[in-house]
Amino acid sequence: MKKILLGMMAWALLVGPAAAKTKIMFLFDTEDYTCDRSNDAIRDIANLLKSEGVRGNFNIVGFLATRILELGRQDVVEALKYHVIGSQTLYHTRHPDIAELGDDPSYERAYRRTLADEAKALGMLDAAFGEGRCVFWCPPGNSVSAVAMDVYSDLGVWFSAGCGMTSANAGSLYAGMLVRPGNEVGGLWYFNQYHAPYSLEFHLESMLPREGRPCPDFDKALDQLAKRDLLCLYMHPHMAVKTKHWDSLNYKKGNWAKWREWNVAPDRSAADTAVYYERLRAFIRRMKADERFEITDMEALKASLKPRVAITPAAVPTIRQALLRDFNCIRTPASWSVADVFQAAVRLLRGEKEYVPGKTYGFLARPKGVTEPCVVSAADLRAAAAKLDLSTFLPAEISVGGRQIGPADFLFAALEVLDTGTAEVKVTPCEQLGSFKEVPGVETMNISGKWSHEPTFKDQYLSERLRLQLWTLRIE
Repeated sequence: MKKILLGMMAWALLVGPAAAKTKIMFLFDTEDYTCDRSNDAIRDIANLLKSEGVRGNFNIVGFLATRILELGRQDVVEALKYHVIGSQTLYHTRHPDIAELGDDPSYERAYRRTLADEAKALGMLDAAFGEGRCVFWCPPGNSVSAVAMDVYSDLGVWFSAGCGMTSANAGSLYAGMLVRPGNEVGGLWYFNQYHAPYSLEFHLESMLPREGRPCPDFDKALDQLAKRDLLCLYMHPHMAVKTKHWDSLNYKKGNWAKWREWNVAPDRSAADTAVYYERLRAFIRRMKADERFEITDMEALKASLKPRVAITPAAVPTIRQALLRDFNCIRTPASWSVADVFQAAVRLLRGEKEYVPGKTYGFLARPKGVTEPCVVSAADLRAAAAKLDLSTFLPAEISVGGRQIGPADFLFAALEVLDTGTAEVKVTPCEQLGSFKEVPGVETMNISGKWSHEPTFKDQYLSERLRLQLWTLRIE
């Protein structure tokens, strides 16, 4: 027995640690409240997944949950009990949609209007599927909105899917958005939301029967997917039974149908629907048999995340040196955003012993730093720290000893005081917001004219507000 154990240990040392598996989640953009036949697809796909032992993640439009109850579809409710429930906003594409609400010069007004809609959406999901079932949310189309992230965080929904797409070409509908570049793309935290990326390299709807197009090569698709560390594979259940998207006939760039007098998308043949279900089942079985993959879901992913690590005075030297080398999120010794560090620096200057990271904020206006070197005192930094409101967005400038300095100026000066105990700090001009190298899609993001939004939507504030939350980025 001893020789066997020694042999096993030697083999383990030789081959090294097992490669991490690619985590895959199956996401279903569950939207169509215009036709009851689409509810058959929700039920059938949910039951198919359950029969294969796979929990799907169904992000359901709030009003669709109400329609399911109105139509007496308890079979749909029953089929979804096994699966994870998410929100895809109150009305999806109906205008004003969640992006149009967020593109308001008044952040407070945009927040209130979005909160009113999305609280109603969560209430509809609770009424249909049980209280507290909503684990995540997903924006409709490319409607990625900092206001919506803020609202869902305050509603207790901290997970998001669909705010980033892998393999999205520059200038495309999605253009990467909240996705890190490179092959090993996983989730990241941004503005208090954990964002799980959608896959464009393999779309579950590519298995739909189409004239002249064969079923995708599963082996080729799996080889491509295995290069990633986390991906959501998604489809729209209604497309299993429809040949067009419901919203393109009712809400593409305007509200074309009277409420409850919708244009119904044409049906797919029952034979083609059956072929699709066969292909979907075959793909799931192929992935389950492939040791490179682990099929998971939003609830399991949420449970796997580690508790936040407190920032203490002992960590300040390491944090300071890391930020001096690269003004970006901290990955070691723990996952901390720049906003986490700012909160900690302020609190430590106030005399608190530690800071356990919680909700963080970026800016509502571009931060402005000093334009020429100046000297600030530790005493003035502490006095300024005592006045800062950490329960809301950070100021673009901070008054220290009667002088306006930038938030990054303040942060680096505070860390120097906390690290060295110096009585005075020289502040020199520096970048205030930081680098978008981890999320280049956010730096160039502008979503106007690229989806079903109304022509009046110009993305004057939406994308810029997301950029201004760069300090909240962290990776774990």
